[in-house]
Amino acid sequence: MNGLEALFAPDRWPAFACVSARFSGLFLIAPLWSMASVPRRVRAAAIVVFSAALLPTCPPLSTAPHALELPMMMAGELSIGVVIGLSAALIVYGASLAGEVVSTQMGLSLGPALAPMPELESPGLAQIQSFLALGIYVQLGGHVALLRGVAESLTQLPPGTPLDPGNGVALVALGRTLFEAAVATAAPVIVALLLANVALVVLSRAVPHLNAMMVSLPISTAVGFVITGALLPWTAGALEHGFSNLPFAIERSVAALTAGGH
Repeated sequence: MNGLEALFAPDRWPAFACVSARFSGLFLIAPLWSMASVPRRVRAAAIVVFSAALLPTCPPLSTAPHALELPMMMAGELSIGVVIGLSAALIVYGASLAGEVVSTQMGLSLGPALAPMPELESPGLAQIQSFLALGIYVQLGGHVALLRGVAESLTQLPPGTPLDPGNGVALVALGRTLFEAAVATAAPVIVALLLANVALVVLSRAVPHLNAMMVSLPISTAVGFVITGALLPWTAGALEHGFSNLPFAIERSVAALTAGGH
């Protein structure tokens, strides 16, 4: 029996299915790997190739799973991949959320309501922030770090290992990543817009004939664009810091799923 036949021997199929499920969970949520622009066939082929490449390093299942246990086992492996993907996805979602918040504060969210064709959505700054985060993510090799995280998780959390539901509370801490990324990206602009609005209120009190409602929107928009552009290096640095800690975040997330892990 040659190496390829031994790799796909019948006793290795359960392990191959578990590894494939883990990669499938990753490809459901991970930035770049989950993009709709990537054809499903390409993603499916990538899952098969990556799973076959890692199968020799995957420890065999301790016991052959029963037919009734297989769906729960696959769901567990899928959830592991999703958790690993969330380690990076939450940073990108946080940047996008920050763009949405800043767009609202600048008044750009009024675009769809006032547009002659309201069915056309205005992306505002959310897409710009998302593309910035995605570019830094790819530049730092975040997409490769996720694949490496799945490979290392096969040793840290072998396929078929029961997950500890009690440690689900630890996974809630991943939501802090979303909040931190959003605050780090949006807070300076929001503070600047708040100060601009306070200045407009004071000016309207000093000049009663000034229509503050008419001038607040263009001033808020201009201040928002200027501050956003000026703080792009700082925003990129905050995102770079988040993605640089991605391997540690993946390891911590997988450890939280381990029975007895904290």
